[in-house]
Amino acid sequence: MKGGVGMSGKAWMRSLVAVGSVFGAVAPALAQSPPPPVVVVEAEAQPVIADQAITASIKARLQDNKMLQNAQVTFFSTNGIVTVVGMVPSSFAYDDVMEAVRSTPGVLRVDDQLRINVSSPSAPQQH
Repeated sequence: MKGGVGMSGKAWMRSLVAVGSVFGAVAPALAQSPPPPVVVVEAEAQPVIADQAITASIKARLQDNKMLQNAQVTFFSTNGIVTVVGMVPSSFAYDDVMEAVRSTPGVLRVDDQLRINVSSPSAPQQH
């Protein structure tokens, strides 16, 4: 079988001629129609916040958090990408830190290297 399932050679050629005729009739009209208008939407400029200001803001947000008094957490920011490194005593403390980081203006992305200290007295116990 040539061309397709159940089609003879002549039927296949007729269908190709029909498709070519339709395309031949439509192509000149498409070539003459004007291109669609291009709409340019400018995004609002986001203020650039210095990396030092981002880390200072995060530290200020977490300064009075009692769950983090004995935590060893370090923050540093590079071009709005904040890396969080350290150890916290519980999942609640972890959530507090991550919420403070994510909600700080200027943070574009978070590199989460924060861990929960499972040997901490305030860590969840398994029974």
